Amino acid sequence: MPTRRFPISVAGVIAAALVNIPTALAQAPVGYYASVDPSTPATLRQSVHAVIKDHLRFPYTAATTDTWDILELADQDVNNSAHIVDLYKNQSILKQGGGNSFYNREHSWPNSFGFPNDGATNSPYTDCHALFLSDSGYNSSRGNNVYRGCLSGCSEKVTVLTNGQGGGSGLYPGNSNWRAGSGATGSWETWQRRRGDVARALLYLDVRYEGGLSGSGNAEPDLILTDDEALIAASNTGNNEAVAYMGMRSVLLQWHLDDPVDERERGRDNVVFRFQANRNPFIDHPEWVECVFNNACSVGTAFCFGDGSGTGCPCGNNSAVGAQEGCLNSLGTGGKLTAMGRASLTSDTVVLAGTRMPNGGVLYFQGTTQASLAFGDGLLCVTGSVVRLGTRFNVLSASQYPDPVDTRISVQGGVTATGTREYQAWYRDAATFCTPSTFNLTNGWRITWGA
Repeated sequence: MPTRRFPISVAGVIAAALVNIPTALAQAPVGYYASVDPSTPATLRQSVHAVIKDHLRFPYTAATTDTWDILELADQDVNNSAHIVDLYKNQSILKQGGGNSFYNREHSWPNSFGFPNDGATNSPYTDCHALFLSDSGYNSSRGNNVYRGCLSGCSEKVTVLTNGQGGGSGLYPGNSNWRAGSGATGSWETWQRRRGDVARALLYLDVRYEGGLSGSGNAEPDLILTDDEALIAASNTGNNEAVAYMGMRSVLLQWHLDDPVDERERGRDNVVFRFQANRNPFIDHPEWVECVFNNACSVGTAFCFGDGSGTGCPCGNNSAVGAQEGCLNSLGTGGKLTAMGRASLTSDTVVLAGTRMPNGGVLYFQGTTQASLAFGDGLLCVTGSVVRLGTRFNVLSASQYPDPVDTRISVQGGVTATGTREYQAWYRDAATFCTPSTFNLTNGWRITWGA
């Protein structure tokens, strides 16, 4: 076969991938989400629920390990291990232990809406993924107001400057919380650097609690997010309910976009996981929110397949027609690239997901032009102005880019205006398979970016 020449931009990108391929940036133990099926909203919700249900329940208050112990670790000041930082006031406070007058425990989903009576079988009451330490006065001020923006006549609850965040007052929304009214018709607007945290806590509850019986045979409520004030108000009965509502759903989905996952939230998730043995999936996979709650399980379209329908694979290693994957690799499968999330320049949650690849280094890259050129053991589908997005290490034949703490794809790729970009993943493969090149590629994936 004659030697092909490729654009120097592509060659440079590939050469850079040969050095310093990192180990996996795992957010959860390997295989924790292996059974998750993101193909439809229903299968994603059901399979995620199956992973995170039946967590270890700790008592609300006890002489043994309880929620106080867990939360004082989860909400610990990252710069002072003797302090906590509370949710709403953002104040660093010396750890006091349970029953103090400085801070208490905030149910982000008010327990009055569906699960007010604590007991050994009431799991949402003590679920630390949705419990936060809060300044006692601010917690009282919030009450059981629903989460939503300030419409009019709101009073300001300022934050304190701590660790470079918060502080200031008098300008809406600024770094302040804002409240008005009460209950289902009232409002509590969480300040800008923690509103995503409470949003993802409630999104977690919506999927974690689907009704029915727990693994130990205890009845669990079906917790549902809604924009219907009447349904929310009807959940406040003073009794534990089989079905309960909280909101506002549309506001929480927007807050999820406005305040992306940060290192503090990720660390908090890890602490709660150490105790409860379950994770908040929307911290590990923010892109799943679009699928579960907005019915958008894929963003973009696949192109450039290794099935022989276009350019043939280098060694006749064509994949199955209709599989929409790259040329076959040493596993006997074609590497497959898909994407989930929201392709918005102002609220980018897109994640590229590569599967069916051998364990080893993989490079995710972006280009401006579609192609179909034999390259290594596969097809080069992306050329033009090429940008190296990032490298990963395939584990269990899969990886993704970016992780929640990484720079968003639109920023890393320098996408500053609406339009289309092309994506592909290059990965290492066995030297004894096909050509001596030791690498292969997935199919291509096109994404149209909006404002």
